[in-house]
Amino acid sequence: MPPPPPRLLAGGDHHLPPTSASSLEHPFLSAHLLLPSPSPSPADLSSPHLPHALAFSLLTHPSPLQRHLLVVLHAAGARFPAFYPALAAALLSLPFPDLLPHPRTRLLLAASELARAAAPGFAPLVLSLLRRVPFRGDARLLELLAEHASFLADEEPQLLASAVFAFLRLLAKNRLAPAPSTVECADCEECKNAKNLGECREKLVSFCISMLRDHLQVCALIGRDLVRTLHELVLVPEFQVLWRDWMWRHASDICRIGTPSWCAAVAISPEMETQLLFMMNNVKWGDQKRYQLWFARKHLMVPGGEERIPDIVRFICCGYHPTNEIMQSGVIARWAVIGWLLTSCSKGYVQANVKLALFYDWLFFEEGKGNIMNIEPAMLLMLNSLSQYSDITNMLLEFLFLLIEHYDVQRKEAVAQCVRNAFQILVRKGVVPSLEPLTFCSKLSPLLRQKLVAILSSNSLGAAEEACGKPIDNISKETELKKRVCSK
Repeated sequence: MPPPPPRLLAGGDHHLPPTSASSLEHPFLSAHLLLPSPSPSPADLSSPHLPHALAFSLLTHPSPLQRHLLVVLHAAGARFPAFYPALAAALLSLPFPDLLPHPRTRLLLAASELARAAAPGFAPLVLSLLRRVPFRGDARLLELLAEHASFLADEEPQLLASAVFAFLRLLAKNRLAPAPSTVECADCEECKNAKNLGECREKLVSFCISMLRDHLQVCALIGRDLVRTLHELVLVPEFQVLWRDWMWRHASDICRIGTPSWCAAVAISPEMETQLLFMMNNVKWGDQKRYQLWFARKHLMVPGGEERIPDIVRFICCGYHPTNEIMQSGVIARWAVIGWLLTSCSKGYVQANVKLALFYDWLFFEEGKGNIMNIEPAMLLMLNSLSQYSDITNMLLEFLFLLIEHYDVQRKEAVAQCVRNAFQILVRKGVVPSLEPLTFCSKLSPLLRQKLVAILSSNSLGAAEEACGKPIDNISKETELKKRVCSK
């Protein structure tokens, strides 16, 4: 009796067997049974089953990989334009966290071959791998990107910018070591010799420095989060030299570029993104606690998990902007998710980075250029926390004023103006009816209220009145009522 075909995914009671039609392995196994050993013959090259059959052979064939499989790969891609995208889509359909060590190592090899051929569809595959670093054998990604950096800068600048940002965030969080694997591929030299990024830290730093020096225009696609990340790396000697020599001259221009949604998503895994979007699109108010606990156990209560919270907050602010229909459907709001994440921080430096991530777009907000959805969560979190959690509002306002004073001393007045713009546009666009709950609530520190009025007024009473929505020397009865309610 012939041995059963090799597995792609780790088995378990909660996984369907590969023979089940609902299993993610089933299309690969079915194609493998039809084409057990793909060849460059015209019949095999034109078969609709070839993408899955070849993917199965590439991922499971024992070491060393037979050269004829690579011949089939490039022959099919050269003859049929749709083959490369179909193969990349097949590889992308596999759940990466569940891949066994040998198929995972081979997936990186397949991605390298597709990149070497500049195959259509290779960029989403490489980007998907970038969003999952660190993992065992991920140093091959660095080799791939370094080898093709010039080509990527010209043809796939977004992918190269994503790679630089993903690697910089890893360095900033000091999370280069992959989580220990429970399943090892002990018999395979290919898997045993695969290196991790943690073993290639100097090469990783050198790659990032080289890309910033040689392809700054590409790296600028990251937007202001590039500067935020480099600030976190300022104590690393190589980045200290880069910043001192010339990066500081470009920082103000880069900070005027908003962080695009695709970049905000790079710093979190696809699984995290899917689960966050599910919470913010489907979970109703009052039902969120069990989903938050589920998310925390999977992603935050693990080594290095808390350090990912700032990146999650940046994704919520810049990477996900709900429609009006979603906002009015009774699902949990973005500001509430951020409030939960903020209060989940047990480390002071992580909490500080979360607050910076929340307010970062305020520091550079320009009316007509800035996106109001990026600054909305911080405003709503401050206002909605007043009644029961005023300590959160006090903490956030105090941090905002510290940023105005100290984040960029040379641009202090410009930063204050950007924050003023943010407050005013939020009132003008109806995100909040007025700022009275902040300027008159006795639960807030009197000093913070005075600073807020000073920031809003900019030595101009008219500007303060416009921002607050009411004359500040003539407090209405409505305001007095709000003061009484807020002080209870």
